[in-house]
Amino acid sequence: MIGKKAYNRVEQKINYLSYNINPLVFIYMRLISSLILFLVLLFCCKYGYIIAPVITIIYYILIEYFVLDKPIKIRSKILENDSLEFFPILLLALKGGRNIRKSLVYTTYIVKNDLSLEFEKVLYDEKIGKSLDEALMRLRTRIPSELVVNMVISIIEANRLGNNINDSINKQLSYIEERKNHKILNSYKIIPLKMALLSLLFVFGVLLLLLISTI
Repeated sequence: MIGKKAYNRVEQKINYLSYNINPLVFIYMRLISSLILFLVLLFCCKYGYIIAPVITIIYYILIEYFVLDKPIKIRSKILENDSLEFFPILLLALKGGRNIRKSLVYTTYIVKNDLSLEFEKVLYDEKIGKSLDEALMRLRTRIPSELVVNMVISIIEANRLGNNINDSINKQLSYIEERKNHKILNSYKIIPLKMALLSLLFVFGVLLLLLISTI
């Protein structure tokens, strides 16, 4: 029997990726494929009784990482980068006197990226009968980035209480921008090391060819 915690964990990860799949399908497919792998290794490999459990455990762990965890990290970065384009336009729309809903309509029309698509789902949910508050709460379950979720929470509070969201959202955007610039700077610092490594590999390859040619 599948544990509730395991089911909820997988379900949340699937929501983050907007996969149209039942969590039980993923859970049972992983179990079945792990069992098949175990049996194949057990009966087809020398020392299968040692290799089979080790490889199966590694496979069982890694399949969730590569199918769910890694794509979630990539999606989180995409949404954070998209927020740098989306939210400034939203703030401008709010400054222009529009309410939350009209500002979202305006911004999703102007900005076209993954985050904008998520807010289009919010507007669609409202269109089919949910309140804007309910639709925004549902959005929170689809966003893997804590920073973007914080900005969504600011919008929810503004919709409920009429709070000014400029400071809270700009703070999150500044943090995302700083972290992005920091990563870019670090990537530039690694370039000389990569060049040196490639040079060493090239020299090693040439020396190896010369050595082989003299044999």
